Amino acid sequence: MIKLIEDELIKILKGKSLYLLIVILLVVIVYNVFTSVQNHNKITIYNKNRNSITQDISIQLIEKELIKLEEDSNEYILQKSYLDFGKLYNTFKEDSWQRYALNEEIDFNYMENVYTDSNLDINELIKNINDYEINSNSKITLEKYQDYKYKYNQYVTALKSNDWKLYINLKIKNLEEKKSLKNFLDKEKELIDFEINTYKLRLKNNINFDYNIANEYLHEYRLNYYMYKHYSYLSENYSESFIKNSRNKNVAKMNILQYALENNIIDQNISNENTLISFDIKDARINFIRIFKHFDIIFIIMVIYVSVISIAYEIDKGTIKNLLIKPHRRSTILVSKIIACSITIIIFIVLIILIQYFVGGFVFGFESYKLEYINYNFNTNEIVVLKLFNYIILLIISKFPMYLMIILFSIFICIISKNQVISMIIILTISLLGNTVFTELSKLEIISAVTRFFITNNWDFSVYLFGQVSAINGVNLRSSLVVYFIYTILLLVISFYYFNKKEINN
Repeated sequence: MIKLIEDELIKILKGKSLYLLIVILLVVIVYNVFTSVQNHNKITIYNKNRNSITQDISIQLIEKELIKLEEDSNEYILQKSYLDFGKLYNTFKEDSWQRYALNEEIDFNYMENVYTDSNLDINELIKNINDYEINSNSKITLEKYQDYKYKYNQYVTALKSNDWKLYINLKIKNLEEKKSLKNFLDKEKELIDFEINTYKLRLKNNINFDYNIANEYLHEYRLNYYMYKHYSYLSENYSESFIKNSRNKNVAKMNILQYALENNIIDQNISNENTLISFDIKDARINFIRIFKHFDIIFIIMVIYVSVISIAYEIDKGTIKNLLIKPHRRSTILVSKIIACSITIIIFIVLIILIQYFVGGFVFGFESYKLEYINYNFNTNEIVVLKLFNYIILLIISKFPMYLMIILFSIFICIISKNQVISMIIILTISLLGNTVFTELSKLEIISAVTRFFITNNWDFSVYLFGQVSAINGVNLRSSLVVYFIYTILLLVISFYYFNKKEINN
């Protein structure tokens, strides 16, 4: 058996497989250079946004629009309120923390069935003040009017005194009061509590308002929370597993972002295989972590190619006859080919990983590798921190069953097919459709009832790392193991049967 495996490895590695490895090397180099160019463009856009995000509000334009409106109307009050807000905004210098803070007041978010703007109260205060002063039919009492004026002046004092912590404490105080005075639903009170805790997180980690990674973390932290809530109200068409999977992703991102803030990791993008911030500047570490995500199609093509040339090429050329006349059982020959293909794939994957590590290091610098892999573990409900190579080894182990299944399927197709090109096309098509179209369609409840049994929805065990769940209803670690075992036995039995019966004419 060992001699057969050695011979198979020599055949594979002496063939055109090395050319495939050279092509992959070039792809890795091109990808990293392309990513570097992308980063440059993103930085250019970032700098433009930074220069424009705190520009003056056009007071004259607002005043022109105001003249066209009828006084005492709701439209007039809204426009007058925006004018007053603009005047307050323009009081402060461009790129000041005050303008970044006030930008939140005009950054209205909309998310279906989710109350996202409980923290935006300065505009609301100005509107209520103007409503009392302008609207003859205003329902605002003198007592409320005075309270609104008092709170607004407190905000103005905090802004003009350059005390951002006082400003945040006022936000917290007013949110607490708002929650106690109004008849909010429990789910709305929960969202207000979240805003209060977010401001406390800003205070605790000494994060002033600015346009930087720390504020990006906070922004995405809030966004992921609201997305988490949003998934609670999705259409019934989506499966329960898809919703749980989506919510888990939001929970994981929130915990990682909070970890980054509390550990002062603000000089580098902390993203893992998932993008965590909109300013997604990739470095050597991120490209290394995402190697299977970025080169998944390359790995699949490589597995198919190696498997096909291992058997289809020999059958097609007739050289397999020389092997069959030797004193080896056909089942032993087939097992040796499967093992040889598996070893070859592992060797190639390791080589590609090392190539990516060094190419990424040379292109982006090796400094980013100092930051370890960070994710959230749903089994322990804690942050998990791994050395980069330890994570990659874990990923190889969890991904390898998929590649082994492709090997088994490729060998099966090659045995029953006489054309190696057609064999490759069939296998590649099924693999790609399974990893894309079938996976997406399976997120729908009605379709997942059937597709949960597809091997392509069960062969990638990396989806279960750190206690994560599949997005497909009815698919979990236990069911995937059962489905995988059944497919493996079926493919082996059928492949052995047809290989033993196959006649070699050449």
